[in-house]
Amino acid sequence: MGTQGDGNHFLFVGISKNTGNTMMVTHHGSRAPGAALYDKGMKTANRFRQELSPETLRENAWIPYDTEEGKSYWEALQLIRQWTKENHTSLHDAVLNKLEMEKENRYWNEHNFVFKDGDLFYHAKGATPLDDKFMPDITGPRLIPLNMAEPVLIVQGKTNERNLGFAPHGAGRNFSRSQHKRSLVHKTTEEIFNEETEGLDIRFYSNEVDISELPSAYKSAKNVRAQIEEYGLCEVLDEVMPYGCIMAGDVEKNAPWKRKKKYRKA
Repeated sequence: MGTQGDGNHFLFVGISKNTGNTMMVTHHGSRAPGAALYDKGMKTANRFRQELSPETLRENAWIPYDTEEGKSYWEALQLIRQWTKENHTSLHDAVLNKLEMEKENRYWNEHNFVFKDGDLFYHAKGATPLDDKFMPDITGPRLIPLNMAEPVLIVQGKTNERNLGFAPHGAGRNFSRSQHKRSLVHKTTEEIFNEETEGLDIRFYSNEVDISELPSAYKSAKNVRAQIEEYGLCEVLDEVMPYGCIMAGDVEKNAPWKRKKKYRKA
């Protein structure tokens, strides 16, 4: 509790285009508890697949909701959802306490999660829920991060014939991490970092730059914005103009938690 994790998790600071207020956006998922639940859920799903439809691919396994296991898994997902929200809250509260400041407003949403409407389940990979029916505790608009050099979009919207009640969750990757790194071998890490973060305060917690998290690793933010408008996926209310962000960094090289483990073993 109270940590961000690695990979594409970040803490982003920017300025509201509408009000000029400073805004902080954190992005992380359910971390180790969610991974443990997912692992157990997939094993249970595969057991049902073998019993009910062995010809179905393993990656398409499912847990029937009308079983004890199905209902238990859904309840466990809601606990994970609450844990994740509380973890974000603890990070924001820690910053406010450190700065001796009061928050003016706060809202959140998950993405890449499972949502339920009646007897229908939506596996919203790459999607952010818009319709309030998917989030009973919703308190404000939704957030769509693009990349560290682009604004975070603050959006709202309703279900329509194109979006099924969801907006994009951001600009996904152009390439895998390894492919992106191979495409830039002709430049030094310092050159790449300086080119892509000019004018921004970008920091890596491990002090090791991870070029696979820099803007060029992601799809065009401009294209994502254009598609949102063209297809009427949601309404952009405000933009958080980037000042800077903190990311984990290249955790294969210098992750603080790995250094601690080595120290304990010694």
